[in-house]
Amino acid sequence: MKKNKVFTGILIAVFLLQLIAEGMAAFMIFRLNMLPTMYAAVLAGVFVFFALLTGLLMFLHRKGRTPGLARRIIALVLAILTLFGSGLAFVVTGDIYKTMEGVTTPEVSKVTRSIYVRTEDPAQTLADTADYTYAAVENYDTESTQQALKVIEAELSKTVDVKYFVTVPEMVDALYSGEVDAMILNSAYVLILEEMDGYADFSQKARLLHDVPVAEWTPPTQETEPVETQPVQVERNVTNTPFAVYISGSDTRSSYLPTNTRSDVNILAVVNPQTKQVLLLNTPRDYYVQNPAGGGSRDKLTHCGIYGVDCSISALENLYGIKIDYNARINFTGFETLIDAIGGITVYTDTGFSTSGGTYVGAGENYLNGKEALAFARERYHVAGGDNGRGKNQMKVIEAVIKKLTSGTTIISNYSQILASMQGMFATSMSMDDISSLVRMQLTDMARWDIHSFAVTGKTGSAVTYSMPGQNLSVMFVNEELVAKAGGLIQKVMDGQILTAADLSGS
Repeated sequence: MKKNKVFTGILIAVFLLQLIAEGMAAFMIFRLNMLPTMYAAVLAGVFVFFALLTGLLMFLHRKGRTPGLARRIIALVLAILTLFGSGLAFVVTGDIYKTMEGVTTPEVSKVTRSIYVRTEDPAQTLADTADYTYAAVENYDTESTQQALKVIEAELSKTVDVKYFVTVPEMVDALYSGEVDAMILNSAYVLILEEMDGYADFSQKARLLHDVPVAEWTPPTQETEPVETQPVQVERNVTNTPFAVYISGSDTRSSYLPTNTRSDVNILAVVNPQTKQVLLLNTPRDYYVQNPAGGGSRDKLTHCGIYGVDCSISALENLYGIKIDYNARINFTGFETLIDAIGGITVYTDTGFSTSGGTYVGAGENYLNGKEALAFARERYHVAGGDNGRGKNQMKVIEAVIKKLTSGTTIISNYSQILASMQGMFATSMSMDDISSLVRMQLTDMARWDIHSFAVTGKTGSAVTYSMPGQNLSVMFVNEELVAKAGGLIQKVMDGQILTAADLSGS
């Protein structure tokens, strides 16, 4: 009798744990809100079915008799299996929710201007530079430089001696020669500097001493009509309203995603969820565009990323005359791990070539792992068309990733690796509700997306840029005709018109 009571107690405890686990799993699944209504209803029915079945097997009395031992053991096994299954569902959905929350949570940007000294300089802290002569560029990044100087002077409790230069190379030369003791520079600029003749060893000759916080560049506030006359803003529904996403590929290879760095990949994805069309529009990194952070001064598009993703977005909006709704940023490390996580991709190329890293891509279809896909997307020296060819290959890779991710089985079978690849290396301004809505839509209709690509090009030349005043850099001058055509393609997708091969010719 005593043993029977103990066993009954165990059954009750396991059953209660089963109910709690099912409740927690159901809560997380519905909180994630990615399942279509039909799937959610079926899942809820499954939870209820197993709870009722287990309870009936364990406790339903017939004619005053206690359920038999065999029946109760079966019920116990069923309860334990349901308990572990619900626990697994809770963990999986919790991981997905945590990752989605991480990539969609607005970042608190840490924007700085850096103080550099010569490598052999004895200074170890900002206080050690109290008597130093500082260098700064006079007509470049003026607002941030002045902010940095105010912070430095406040921390040192004195006015610092500053010598201004026309160009960054002149300032760096002054540091090297000892004419100045320290200089103020946007650290993201170092990559630009090291690509110039004579400054490839900058990181060996100079070292970062201190970072000074400054305000991030933001688009200027537009004048608006009085509040009472403005129309009510309707919340965007990404499942029935076309939208544009700026995809920015950072040229960093660290294990995190900086907020202010050059954009090596600049692709607009124009999405119409009703017609299931996606237009991928590539703009070369060297395109000579107006830099909003420089008051409209001409600059290479890749340099706009130094001032933040909003600057790049504003530059592209001005170029194409459109509104960009969202951005998605990924660095090269995340790019590589994501492709490995989805099991590699298949891309097609008309001609074979070897990448600078030694990866050979043959004519026709090629299966590529993450490392190979990264080499394929980054190569511009050995691919036909140079930077233009690279842009087209980048769009091929993005198209392949989209197709793999929308296949359904890929996400289910590789979800943990996909989530891991996104941690700290991918960020988007889309909300979690936006992403959940798109996933629900895809799971509901399992539609095949019609993905088109177009690339604007131009003539290569040299010109002075805002981010390198006083120096001629290699740039690509804008082809206004192609830009206008690209703007027309964007509008067609937005309007729900189906693009044809004739529409896309000429890129």
